Amino acid sequence: MNSNTKEIITDKDLRQISWRALQGATSVNYERFVNKPLLWQIGPALKKIWGDDKEKFSEALQRHLVFFLSTPQIKSWFGGLFVALEVELKENPDMDPAYINAVKTSLMGPLSGVFDSIFLNCIRIVACAVGISFAAQGSFLGPILYALIYNIPAFIMYFGTAKIGYRMGTAAVTNLQESGLINKVLEAASILGLIVIGGMVYSNIGVNLALTFGPPEALTSLNDVLNGIFPGLLGFATFFLFYWLLKAKKVNTLYLVFGTLIAVVVLVALGIM
Repeated sequence: MNSNTKEIITDKDLRQISWRALQGATSVNYERFVNKPLLWQIGPALKKIWGDDKEKFSEALQRHLVFFLSTPQIKSWFGGLFVALEVELKENPDMDPAYINAVKTSLMGPLSGVFDSIFLNCIRIVACAVGISFAAQGSFLGPILYALIYNIPAFIMYFGTAKIGYRMGTAAVTNLQESGLINKVLEAASILGLIVIGGMVYSNIGVNLALTFGPPEALTSLNDVLNGIFPGLLGFATFFLFYWLLKAKKVNTLYLVFGTLIAVVVLVALGIM
């Protein structure tokens, strides 16, 4: 990264990324979750990087409108990282733009799992325990201590990690470029993404049929037969049907949601599900 580009992103810009990360869950949609808050968070920095090239700026905006979901407290770190990768992309025309979203895909799941556990299953539980113990005795310190114990670590993450993410991002990209590992990272991220999607489909999409066949004393469930052939077969079939409708036929998401509700009601009424 040369000095001219390095000076584009200042500490002020990174502080802005941190402040905007506080609104990271203000516009959630169930198709791409918090992609719009992420874009709003890093949008000014993207404009500083790509503002002199309208087409590249448009590509950068579209690049960060893909699916994104992370623990709120690490959104500043992610923002700094993504901005660093955009800076590297501008400086290195040989860098594949797909690398940025590959990094996003490979990191947001594992890191969110770690920090969800830290903040939701650890710090929040401790804060609740302390707060409840005081509140149960009628002390006004209960809610105050809860807010302090939970929010102080959160705000440290919000306002202390954007610069860390920015520095780590540039260093990581430089090391990967020098070692020739970018293509391997892209391939690994793609494989990981497919594994994660497959696991999510199997665990979250359940299609259970009520149909049975055979003699009354030994009824066999059609659902069990299909799962014996391919576990979660109907769930995967439903997923690929929706994927085809979204990608190939450009069907509106709301139509799919309400269409699914109607179809389920009808199938249950007919005794199929």
